Amino acid sequence: MAFLGTLFGLKPAAPERVEKAAKAPIFTRVSPGSAVATPRRYDRLAREGYQQNVVAFRAINLVAKALASIPFAVMQGERRLSDHPIINLLSRPNPRLRGENFLYNFVGYYLIAGNAYAFAAGPEKGAPKELWLLRPDTVSVIEGSDGLPAGFEQQVAGKKQRFDAGAVLHWKTFNPLSDWYGLAPLEAAATSIDAHNEGSRWNLALIQNGGTPSGVLYQEDSDHILTESQFKALKDQVESKYTGALNAGRPLLLEGGLKWQDMGLSPKDMDWTAAKNVSAREIALAFGVPPQMLGIPDAQTYSNYAEARQSLYEDTIIPIAHDIAAELTNWLGPKFGDSVRLVPDLDDVPALAEKRARKFDRIAGAAFLSDAEKRTILGFKAKTGDK
Repeated sequence: MAFLGTLFGLKPAAPERVEKAAKAPIFTRVSPGSAVATPRRYDRLAREGYQQNVVAFRAINLVAKALASIPFAVMQGERRLSDHPIINLLSRPNPRLRGENFLYNFVGYYLIAGNAYAFAAGPEKGAPKELWLLRPDTVSVIEGSDGLPAGFEQQVAGKKQRFDAGAVLHWKTFNPLSDWYGLAPLEAAATSIDAHNEGSRWNLALIQNGGTPSGVLYQEDSDHILTESQFKALKDQVESKYTGALNAGRPLLLEGGLKWQDMGLSPKDMDWTAAKNVSAREIALAFGVPPQMLGIPDAQTYSNYAEARQSLYEDTIIPIAHDIAAELTNWLGPKFGDSVRLVPDLDDVPALAEKRARKFDRIAGAAFLSDAEKRTILGFKAKTGDK
């Protein structure tokens, strides 16, 4: 410690101060201030990444809809409860949304912003009556000195409202540069999204300009320079007769010693299709979606679509479903006053049916297991008289 103090020109800390500082970590904002990253960038990420990019749009909806289709079971110890207030709350969180739409929107915010907020409306103590989603760009975290949020503040239409920390569930991704906000998957894929979007815009502009790269008209005979009226007439003629999809392929008639010189690269020279497919695969990678499921050409990583779909569930959907269940359990469980937990019910997921059938066949054919052991492994209660 004395060496470090000498090296940085600092005095060694007193023993009692060191002992106090060691009791808890110090949480501070990393510069540049990432605490305001979500409000500042959410609209741009949502517009460029979700509204204007078909690959990201499809990937986000695919993951969100798959997660919304998985029901949650309420467990108390090892016993599954068929009736519990938490089941009713999640099936109809509020008058506007059903449970599936609530989870769909909740996951959508999470994938676009890296942060998703749910507000529990009801008494300060006890079970909430309704659950509402808060748009990420309207919410900011009130930072606490102990590393936990002191509360949340929402600003909509110039009006501010504060919520207690326990009233809001803040589900966020890991962010190495912020203690308070998550890192948006769209932000990680931003470069690929920009490249993909610019490729689409370039292609559209090329089509609108007759499928011809940009070029220049020039005149070699300097003794007969075009007048301003001649130049304007020529420009109007090119724009009206030689640009646009309907004029594609029409020959350009040049007079007065004019010549045409290409000033851009053709789609073949740019290898435009291959570059756009690479960007699409990188976008799919950011969301954990096999490219084959998004219709991206030359993405035959899996031998068939069923394998790709199974990989999507095992590598992306199921881990996120367990994460949502754990977050909801820690947030809602204490509010209902009993030791219950939420777990995703994967028994009816169609993508896992084939794998589930193979497991049943394998266990059923295990001669060294008793019927009671087989039922236990498969998650069923043992029957009376099983051996």
